[in-house]
Amino acid sequence: MTEFIHWFSINYPEYKEALLNCHHNFDEKETNPYHVEGDCWSHTMMVCKVAELKGYNRVVQVSALLHDIGKPQARKINPKNNHVQFFGHEEISAVMAKPLVADLVKREMLTKEEADEVLEIVELHGTLYKMSHKEIVKRFRGREAFFKKLVELVECDGLGRFANCYDFDKEELLKLFN
Repeated sequence: MTEFIHWFSINYPEYKEALLNCHHNFDEKETNPYHVEGDCWSHTMMVCKVAELKGYNRVVQVSALLHDIGKPQARKINPKNNHVQFFGHEEISAVMAKPLVADLVKREMLTKEEADEVLEIVELHGTLYKMSHKEIVKRFRGREAFFKKLVELVECDGLGRFANCYDFDKEELLKLFN
């Protein structure tokens, strides 16, 4: 994991800076209860640490590093409740990650197949909460190995914060294909 974080920090300092300056807090007075860690970079580092501690492969580790790079562009204040929200950050993150994973392929830090998986995982990391078990099985049948990596990233994303806001059962999801 350290080599990927080093690569990102050295070669894409503008993305790191944007994540450092992009806060989850609702405003100066009200902390986001789902992200009390504050800035997006701290959350990303926590997600990366979980991926590393769990021994997940480099597809999951790179996905952990890049999963929220679109948050600074997606950050908006919802006028209905004055809360910070990041609608569509998954798709923005995937688009922004495309040249970065191409760079990893060029440097032989990822294969082309791994890079494709990273991009898809980044784009899909917010979808599992919106899908029924039936929809999950229909969408990912025959792609169980890929689905396992997606679930691993979602697990890391949920654990990479002080407040776990997900009702997420990794084992239950993985049993859908048994």
